[in-house]
Amino acid sequence: MSEPTAVEATRRRLTGKRADTVLRLGDATIEVLRQVSYSEMTVPMVAAHAGLARATAYIYFSSKEHLVAEVYWRRLAGISPPDNDAPDVADRVVAVLRQLALLVADEPQFAGAVTKSLFSDDSDVVELRTQVSRVIHKLIAAAVGTAGDAQTVELIELIYTGAMVRAGSGHFSYDEVADQMESAARRILA
Repeated sequence: MSEPTAVEATRRRLTGKRADTVLRLGDATIEVLRQVSYSEMTVPMVAAHAGLARATAYIYFSSKEHLVAEVYWRRLAGISPPDNDAPDVADRVVAVLRQLALLVADEPQFAGAVTKSLFSDDSDVVELRTQVSRVIHKLIAAAVGTAGDAQTVELIELIYTGAMVRAGSGHFSYDEVADQMESAARRILA
């Protein structure tokens, strides 16, 4: 048995068995999305895959959009801010943008699910969108450091957002948008 781990959730902070349940549902979400499309996925399907009752899943997640958005948010929240000892701000920013862009690149079903889920008007997803934005802002601001101002950070965030829309729409791969973001960030930070 693993040691008790505290897990932040949209609705409340969880520890022990409850935290384990949320993590199991998150892992099961990824596994289910490897087997079926997002449109076919259901919360009860994920719960069954996790070995839990559907009612248990609905205690923690209001919808499949909420479930997918939370799994994505957890991944984002696990990214460490860049080491500001790197002398070149552009290199730091590019490293963060690549890490953000490639976070879901190897899991196309999950990536598509994230894109769809984050546009949901589910109140829990709305809260998660805010938290996702905060994490992204924090990472980009840390990469820019004292070399830029708030407007520079905002421009880089806009580049990131536009690139993710491009990748999420399927018009470009995540690798391609990572390259495009690098080019744009280097121009801004030159």
